[in-house]
Amino acid sequence: MDLAGRTALITGGGGGIGAGIAEAFVDKGMKVVITDINLDYACAEAERLGHGVLALQHDVTSLDSWAEVKRAALDAFGPVEVLCNNAGVAQAFKPLDQVAPDEFDRLMAINVRGVYNGVITFAPDMRERGHGHIVNTSSMNGLLAHGTFAAYSASKFAVAGLSEALRVELAPFGVGVSILYPGLTRSRMSEGQQPGLDAKTAEAIRSRMMQPVWLGRAVARAVETDQLHIITHPGHKAQVEARFQGILDAHGAPAEPGFVGGSIKID
Repeated sequence: MDLAGRTALITGGGGGIGAGIAEAFVDKGMKVVITDINLDYACAEAERLGHGVLALQHDVTSLDSWAEVKRAALDAFGPVEVLCNNAGVAQAFKPLDQVAPDEFDRLMAINVRGVYNGVITFAPDMRERGHGHIVNTSSMNGLLAHGTFAAYSASKFAVAGLSEALRVELAPFGVGVSILYPGLTRSRMSEGQQPGLDAKTAEAIRSRMMQPVWLGRAVARAVETDQLHIITHPGHKAQVEARFQGILDAHGAPAEPGFVGGSIKID
């Protein structure tokens, strides 16, 4: 897809990865709408980027809010052709049985239901037009589950699975789907995730954070080339290989002796 002149909407665009995607899209000559639960953050990024970027307040858990930003984007720039479901929240590191039910529900509502809401708001129009692209932000935690981060990992594994299935569903209609798996990236979320760290440790962590615009440029390339998986932090490759090898190694004899059944294609 040639990005110049097309309209993109990016949730969670008031900083971090969302702002990096917005910057990369502006550099490609796109018309950009950035949304955020915090309108001040979105407006600050719009002012920084210039080029007529539109900033909107947006609660991704609310379908009414999705309808409002869709109308505003259409009025300002025309139909949204690239949707980036990027808004997300993290959690403090702690065992799953110490994650309160309301904290777990909030993670799922924003990180998973928020993506679903974006898809059902924009995918039908893209399917009807016969073109478009959706980018869903997962995480390296959507490929590698970590202890004391189970709820967040669950939400990001869900985004990855949802997105792979969605790509199969939309491909016949000329609509692409990509999954972004970011590692440690400079953002309010990553910098504020572990309050109380000593200054030396906090600075060591910050020094390992990738600048968001580089993730944005990787996303732009993926949309241009219809790339499914976007890996921006390849340093985790050995761990991913080990995980998948373990899954492959578990494919031994069937549980029922002599069983020869297989998958059934459902049209």
